[in-house]
Amino acid sequence: MTDERSETVLRALRRTRQIRRFTDQPVDEAALQSILEVARWTGSSMNSQPWTFIVLRDEEARRRIGESTRYARHVGGAPTAIAIVMPGKDPETDAYDEGRVAERIMIAASALDLGAGIGWVEGEEHATVDELLGVTPPALMRTIVAIGHPTEEALRPRSGPGTGRKPLSEFVRER
Repeated sequence: MTDERSETVLRALRRTRQIRRFTDQPVDEAALQSILEVARWTGSSMNSQPWTFIVLRDEEARRRIGESTRYARHVGGAPTAIAIVMPGKDPETDAYDEGRVAERIMIAASALDLGAGIGWVEGEEHATVDELLGVTPPALMRTIVAIGHPTEEALRPRSGPGTGRKPLSEFVRER
């Protein structure tokens, strides 16, 4: 049985979702700092804390990233974004740590009644985005999290109650 505090955390985890549409309202500085603190405290392989976070406040830079990427278009419409730069020396460990911190940023934003959407930079898109952000090899920036106040449309459920996820029986096995 879970207590009230546990249920609050579990409910927040279940309700955190990808948001790609934002209002023009800016993200409060205190909220942004709280999100960055959560990111800073995210666990990493061997506690290496390998990431660098680039906070994108510049509207033109976000717009250009949105226009030049396939899977990060929503960054162009967000009032803020956080780019996660990894060292680029160990792709497997980088991917593991990068995924952990990206998800934590989303959860922190959701806990603050903000929306967040993870975007991805791939292939030839790197040249444009790396230049905009000043990222040089071997460092790699492939994940960027857009953050802002979600629009009413973004908050509407996309599926009926209880239909948005497969049942556990479809993907849980025991031995």
